[in-house]
Order: sequence, then structure tokens, then C-alpha cells
Amino acid sequence: MLSKSFYLKINIITLRSVLVLILVGSIVRSTGAGMGCPDWPKCFGSYVPPTSTDQLPENYLETFRAERLKKNERLASLLSKLGYEKLSNQILTDPLVQEEQAFNVTKAWIEYVNRLIGVLIGLLVFINMIWAFAHKEKKGFVLVGIFIFVLTGFQGWVGSLVVSTNLLKGFITFHMILALVIVALLIWMNVKAQELTIVRNRKLFLTTLILLILFVPQLLMGTEVRHVVDLLLVSEPDRSLWANSLTEMFLYHRSYSWIILIGSLFLLNRIRKQKIIELNKPASALLAMIGLIGVVGVIMTNFNFPFWTQPLHLILATGIFSILFYLILRLKPA
Repeated sequence: MLSKSFYLKINIITLRSVLVLILVGSIVRSTGAGMGCPDWPKCFGSYVPPTSTDQLPENYLETFRAERLKKNERLASLLSKLGYEKLSNQILTDPLVQEEQAFNVTKAWIEYVNRLIGVLIGLLVFINMIWAFAHKEKKGFVLVGIFIFVLTGFQGWVGSLVVSTNLLKGFITFHMILALVIVALLIWMNVKAQELTIVRNRKLFLTTLILLILFVPQLLMGTEVRHVVDLLLVSEPDRSLWANSLTEMFLYHRSYSWIILIGSLFLLNRIRKQKIIELNKPASALLAMIGLIGVVGVIMTNFNFPFWTQPLHLILATGIFSILFYLILRLKPA
């Protein structure tokens, strides 16, 4: 029988792999490769992407567009029955959803690698669920392990909707939120399994909780800004013009970041004053990440959105969320 320490390593590997997948997903978006494969789970009708248009039928654009629209009709019907009439109509009538992208071998393979990593993570999540049964004496462990596995499958299905709706904004945002939920649950399992020391401090707990709550709107505003950048990636090849094309949401996102920075400074100061050594390192890492993400944001808007800045910006935001959630788990009201 495999030891519990082995499964703990699997949990850590799974958590890191999910973070890598979020990074790869961001690279997919920043390269405009999100529709590199117009179908799912296959890519242009094959489990291995083609390497040239010679391997595709002449009318491949119309064929795959028709398949996507049929899937969207079923999705719109389901959403309509659930009461989401506005979203249902958008899926059926939005001209951006109707567009089909021509085959590009580089984009197809970038998206294909993204999917392969997703399959690998599915396997790791399954092993993580088995690990949960090894800790069945811990309250809620088995249920959380199963839920993560089910949620990962659901995340894969949502990913297929992202493709079929041609990267519709709402589905991309939902896809990202689900990824953060999976990360949070994996962190919860890790902290509980290691039986880390819990610091009972009401003020620190409330400060961290408020900071986490405040960070959620910043994430959502970031997804709105990212959507505008995605549109510019398709419509405006000259990146030097992107900064002037950003909406007011970018200004809100930029100004709001000062609240998060000040909050993290206040939190770290409290932890150091109270000499809570076990929380000093993650709190310091939190402040460093917030400072770094601000620098990356400045580089992004002042140096014509270099390719590497967008994935780095997203993974830093994910790291900030992860550390805040980790700190919440290490704290309790007195």
C-alpha cells in the first residue's frame, strides 16, 4: 500500500500542475490560439492536429463552423430552459460567435498542448481523489477529493463551450473562476493533511478575509480588461495602439490595485509586529507578488504589451489569490 506521504506529494504536484495549466491557458490567449482547434476534444476532426491545410477538406471552415453552431444551439436551448435568456440569445446572435478562424498550424499545436496538459491534470486529480480516501479519517476529505475530480470534469466541459462559442467573454471568465476554485480546494486539502499550526487571531483573520474579498473584484475587473486585449489581438496588429484603446475599466483596475497593495502592507506589518513567524514568509511573498504584478502592469501598458507580460500578470494574480486563501486557512478568530 502506498504511503500517505506519497499522496501528499501527488497533491502538491497536482496543485502545481493546475497553476501551470493556468499559465499555459494564458499563453494560449495571448497568442490568439484559443480557437486553434475549432472542435473539442478533437482538433480539426483528429486526435492529433494536422500539420498543413492539405490534410483538411476544402470546405473545412464551413464544416467546423456548422458543427460549432449546432452545439451552440443545444447550449442556448439549455440556458433558455434554465432562465438565462439573455446569454442564450447572445450565443445565437453574436456575430463574433459565428466567425470561424482559418487553420494555423502554430496556433493549433499550442491549443493542442494546452489540452494534453489538461488530460494529464485530470489523471493527477483522480490520483488526488484516491489520496483523499487514504485520509478518510479527516472530516470532509473524501467529499472534497471527489468534488475536485467532478469539478475538473465539469471544467473540461466548460472548456469545450469556450471553444464552441468562439471564446465568448462570459464563458472565459467562468472557466477562470472554476480554475481558482480547484486551486483553493487543493490548497485546503494540503493544509489539512499536513496538520499545520492554526494561529488564533481575530484581527489578523478579519484583515486577511477582507483583503481576499477586496481582491475578488480586482480579479473580475482584470478579466474585463483582458477581454478588451483579446479583441485588440484580433482587430489591431499594431500593439503600440492598444494602450489608447483600453476602456475605463482599465483605469478602475489600475487605481483599485493601490487598495490591495496598502492592504497587504498593513497585513504584513501586523504579522511582523505580533511576531507570527510561521505566517511571515507567505505574507512577504504576497507583498512581493503584488508589487511585481504592478510592475508587470506598467510594463504592459507602457511598452506595447510584450507577449510575456500577459501570462506573467495572470499567474501572479493566481498566486496572490492562492496565498490569501492559504493565510485564511492558517488563521482562525480567537
